[in-house]
Amino acid sequence: MSNTNDFATPSSTVFTELYYATNAAGAGAVQIAGVQAIPPAITPKEDITYRMLESDIEYAVKGIRPFETIEVETILHVEQYRTLEALADEGNELFWFVRLPTGANQMTVRWRGCLDISLAEITLDDMLRSVLKIGKSSAPETIVWTPPAP
Repeated sequence: MSNTNDFATPSSTVFTELYYATNAAGAGAVQIAGVQAIPPAITPKEDITYRMLESDIEYAVKGIRPFETIEVETILHVEQYRTLEALADEGNELFWFVRLPTGANQMTVRWRGCLDISLAEITLDDMLRSVLKIGKSSAPETIVWTPPAP
């Protein structure tokens, strides 16, 4: 791309959605309600740094992409909490889908990982929340995906 005017219109975070499914195609996917924020599933690679005796400068080369668990905070919906708690207790891995808004050309990040859930910190004058701890047992990938109709 030679001209920055060729970029698509930027998108806001409004209408970003988180889903889980038991299969990679996302058939029967279920949307997580009340999501407050989603940490990055695809993180930048960490630097490997080195120094030399003949220099006072530290150098770096691209290293590896570290494993990072994703913690998603949600508004506490008791029914959803119990459903997710049952899935976590089963211990099966699920496929996770972070679907970006329409302006992002329906870009979706998908990966496979385990689930755990707990109540979030309870603070004065705030909503009750839960925390989904989502692991990664596959490399996250960017796909085009449309969730099933409700």
